[in-house]
Amino acid sequence: MKKFIVLTVTTLLAIVTFAQKKDNDTTKIKWNKTTRVWIFHEAPVAKTDSLKREGVKPSKKEFVHWKGIDLGVSMLTTIDNKLKLSDEQDTTQMNIFLDLNYNKSLFLSLNLIEKNFRLYKNHINLVTGLGMEWNNYNFKKNITLNADAPYISASNALPSSDSIKYLKNKLKVSYLKIPLLIELNTNSENPKKSFHISGGLEFAYKIGSKTKQRYEIGGYEFNIQRKDDYHLADFKYSSVLRLGYGDYFTLFANYGLSELFEVNKGPSVFPLTAGISIDF
Repeated sequence: MKKFIVLTVTTLLAIVTFAQKKDNDTTKIKWNKTTRVWIFHEAPVAKTDSLKREGVKPSKKEFVHWKGIDLGVSMLTTIDNKLKLSDEQDTTQMNIFLDLNYNKSLFLSLNLIEKNFRLYKNHINLVTGLGMEWNNYNFKKNITLNADAPYISASNALPSSDSIKYLKNKLKVSYLKIPLLIELNTNSENPKKSFHISGGLEFAYKIGSKTKQRYEIGGYEFNIQRKDDYHLADFKYSSVLRLGYGDYFTLFANYGLSELFEVNKGPSVFPLTAGISIDF
């Protein structure tokens, strides 16, 4: 009976010891030379192991702001950043190209792949990737680009009478492009609560170009499409500015540092695009 009481007391002490020392893996109690009691503590389960058992993956902090869809307006400017020249300055009929229907001169970019390199946590990132873009320049004037001429020009190849009603008259150019940007984030822990601003360059290679015309004459509608290089420069590089908040919105502006047409083969105009980006 005495041994039973002592064993009971010892067991209770062991339970108290177990409750007080949660950080120990095993509690050992020795009584006399023959009686030993081992109480094993359950090992703490790591949070990641618990998530794995439950089939939940830890969330990743993704500061991705270039990848997505860019929607905007395609514009053309002079070297002096003018969207239109005065009649006195327009001695070479530059306004024929500068004067665009902006509501139909749409810009679309699919930024398919983005790769970020952390320079300082997520506060400073180097951004690159791969994407495609389409620039549409819709002309106000009833003009036709001369594809086979040694110098790209515009002419009224169609009868220039009031009976012609243009429904569409545009030049469409498509590019494959690569960005190289430095991005700054105000919050390095939570991308959804961070202002971001990035700047740098985009390098593009022309992969296609064509003109589309749709017009009416005497109640009849005509459609003309023609693929040609139109003396467009094969390579384009632009300065880029992008800013926004979280994944809610990103505004962008791309200013062409290279001319749209080949040097001495067309008018000296530079691409300019601006709009809003939608993240994937």
